[in-house]
Amino acid sequence: MISYLQIDKLTKSFGDLVLFEDITFGIAQGQKVGLIAKNGTGKTTLLNIIAGKEDYDSGAVVFRNDLRVGYLEQMPHYPDGLTVLQACFYSPNETVRLIAEYEQAMASGDHSNLEDILLRMDNLKAWDYEQRTKQILGQLKIHNFDQKMETLSGGQLKRVALANVLITDPELIILDEPTNHLDIASREWIEEAVENFDGALLFVSHDRYFINRFANRIWMLEDGKITDFKGDYQQWLAKKAREEELKNVLKPQNSKKQENKEKREKKQKKQPGGTKMTEKKRNSVEKEISKVENQLQELADSMEGCGSDYQKLQEIAEQQAALEAQLEGLYQQWEELSLLLEEG
Repeated sequence: MISYLQIDKLTKSFGDLVLFEDITFGIAQGQKVGLIAKNGTGKTTLLNIIAGKEDYDSGAVVFRNDLRVGYLEQMPHYPDGLTVLQACFYSPNETVRLIAEYEQAMASGDHSNLEDILLRMDNLKAWDYEQRTKQILGQLKIHNFDQKMETLSGGQLKRVALANVLITDPELIILDEPTNHLDIASREWIEEAVENFDGALLFVSHDRYFINRFANRIWMLEDGKITDFKGDYQQWLAKKAREEELKNVLKPQNSKKQENKEKREKKQKKQPGGTKMTEKKRNSVEKEISKVENQLQELADSMEGCGSDYQKLQEIAEQQAALEAQLEGLYQQWEELSLLLEEG
């Protein structure tokens, strides 16, 4: 697949608050990425950085040369007084800038760069921009092109903003909460437009239906890091459920270790004596207990690196069960030897 976007060791902070640090990821042709995270963890900030609307502390954001990118913000804003059609020419996309450059060259009489401008106009199909604008607005059920932007409903405003994105024929679209606060009809129109888009997508949404319908890859932003999952939302939920289940099975034995340690120490204080052979056996058992407890801890730690490799996770679970059974037997031996020493 052709790489569209590569993020390398990106870091962003506000004072002492680090939103994310040294995150690295990429988007390729055909990928539909759902970015999910808790509120306040930096999802919109990350999208703004990628879209070039916000600075970052360190790292690199690199797009494929000449990649056409569209960004639908969560709360699009236009100056009062603009009509719907004027708003589509107000947006600072590449085609609009080129049309303005062409008009400036014609008005000034300076044609020194006109050949290059005309070639770019052809490549971007800028000549029929207004016609395509009206066509896309119509597809999104916006037909009154002279209506003032400030009179539009939230759903209509979002659709005009989406039209501004689609007019440029983007190869990558970035969406920030595209269905937020919309009525059912507006949600359906936006979902249909996304359904018909065959480029790459990066979007943030709390709408589970939207995520499940469109994402074929999930990025989880948590604790300042990105976890990349290759699969749809339902598969990701199943993975998370499986991980939680295995964590319960493979949870570290720290509390149990501490409990048994305290029990052993308590009994050792009570001991008046005992045969050297029994003491030697108990010491050997204690070393074996420590060894098995460390093995269990290592297994629990190794689970973190298994990702969605369920076969490996199942192998770890089986090893865990065997070690726990062994540990129970060692605890029983230690109890019996301690009792002998007490009686002796």
